[in-house]
Amino acid sequence: MKSTTNPALPAQNLMLDLMQTISLKTIEGTEKLIALQLQASRSLLEDMASQAQAFAELKDPQKLATHLTSMKNPAGEKISAYARQAYEISTETREAITETIQKHIHESQGVTHAWIESAAKTAPAGTEPMFAVARNALSLVRTSLDHAAKLGQQAAESTDSHVVATTTAKPAARARKAA
Repeated sequence: MKSTTNPALPAQNLMLDLMQTISLKTIEGTEKLIALQLQASRSLLEDMASQAQAFAELKDPQKLATHLTSMKNPAGEKISAYARQAYEISTETREAITETIQKHIHESQGVTHAWIESAAKTAPAGTEPMFAVARNALSLVRTSLDHAAKLGQQAAESTDSHVVATTTAKPAARARKAA
């Protein structure tokens, strides 16, 4: 009696689960970025209102000049903090998606390997070389994906270190110039 189950069904289920998980993680990251943007906008509006109030109360030109120079540092620090927070959210989202993809790749490779082995057991004589090629191809794919994941991680780490250096060095440089 022939089996009526679809051998591609487990792989299809894995792909659907992957797409759903990636979509949800992307939405979560987007929600965090939107919340950060709203928080930054609210803070900016509050700062603008307080600055307008302070300008309205200033009568002395010297106090005005002092007030204008004191405004520069907090704005730069807020911009750097915003950039760091936005980058952290983006990095967390990227890492969660990457982890999910890697997990699903390994699961799908397991499903594919199981399917190849199952098909090899029921295949007619003389097809062994075809299954050997399939096993070899699966092994090459696994090796290539592992290598690509390592390269991607190295690139992400390099980018992370550059962004951290950039967002932390500028406020310090401004503080030295002001002193």
